[in-house]
This record gives sequence, C-alpha cells and structure tokens, in this order.
Amino acid sequence: MFKYQDGSAVLIGDNVLFDKGQTSGVVDLVVNTEEEVKAFKVAEVGVLLKSTPSGLVYLTQKWLKEGQLRFVSRAKRIPLLKQDG
Repeated sequence: MFKYQDGSAVLIGDNVLFDKGQTSGVVDLVVNTEEEVKAFKVAEVGVLLKSTPSGLVYLTQKWLKEGQLRFVSRAKRIPLLKQDG
C-alpha cells in the first residue's frame, strides 16, 4: 500500500500535487500487487494520476520513493444509496 509522507494511505480520488508541487492531479488507480501489475499490464507497482496539463501519468514505486507525491485533499464521496431521515 502506498502512503503519503504523513503516513496516510493513497486512495483513488485523492487530490495531489507532484512534479515538485507544480502539477496537480487526481489519483485514478493504485497498483499495489504483482497480480494487479499483470492485470493492468504495467511494468511495476505504482499510482496512476489524471492531470489536466499532463493527461494520464503513471508514477512507479521507484519514482514515488525518490519524488514526492503530496496529498491535498480527499475526494468528496457521493453516497450510493439515499437514506431517509
């Protein structure tokens, strides 16, 4: 499981900064296991980001150790079911 520097987990939908804090993005996919590596046909575990200026960016585990993925905020969650009351 990937974590930010504060120890919190990287989750799909998180708003983040990367590229030395100059580029914003949203976590689109987190690939944690070798099974997921094979299923998603990527070279190694990592995090896929959607970024307006850059499009889709895949940050490998090596990059995540060397670079900095900075947490900004969690995505707003939409409830699956509307509850009365």
